[in-house]
Amino acid sequence: MQYLYAAVFAGFVALGVAVRTSKEPARRRVGIRGLIGYVAGMSLLAGITQRDAWPFTSHTIAVGRARPDAQVCLLELAGVDATGRESRLDPYSWMPVYESVLQYWLARNLDGLSVAERDVALSFLLRKAESARARRAAGGAIGPSRWLGPLGAPYWLLLPRPPASPEKLAGLRAYSTCWVPRERYAAPQKITRSLRAEHFEALP
Repeated sequence: MQYLYAAVFAGFVALGVAVRTSKEPARRRVGIRGLIGYVAGMSLLAGITQRDAWPFTSHTIAVGRARPDAQVCLLELAGVDATGRESRLDPYSWMPVYESVLQYWLARNLDGLSVAERDVALSFLLRKAESARARRAAGGAIGPSRWLGPLGAPYWLLLPRPPASPEKLAGLRAYSTCWVPRERYAAPQKITRSLRAEHFEALP
């Protein structure tokens, strides 16, 4: 199957190169029509078969109908400074892994880790979070804008970005949080939280 995907990509590149290098206007127009037809056909095929063959995708990002009365549960990380004050972490702290992907991994795997493995994982995340916090607090950028500035495209799922805490992080806490959208819309603080794990260490 991978050879087929490679052939699809090679065909796309070949048609693009043919258009780019064509000298005669008539041949160039034919090449452009062929490239447009190829892109349209491959995109339609990807949608029908529900198979991605980069750069053609089925665009199956999220499926299903949202229910305002259905409970939503996530595993969220909170930063903790030396005074014990918690703060929400910037969702770009974990780039190139995005926050929703990290939450999914933690929810599926955290309970299966040994104590030592959990400490290693949370220590790594704490250092990532502190590095991102320090960079933002100093006026730097993180995430997509770190290298391209305002030209850096944001992740497709937009989340609130709180200001960076001025205090150095001393630990992380992982919480299971649950809420019902309809209820939270009426009362934003109506969320249940239970501590799943925590990790503290003195960072350099």
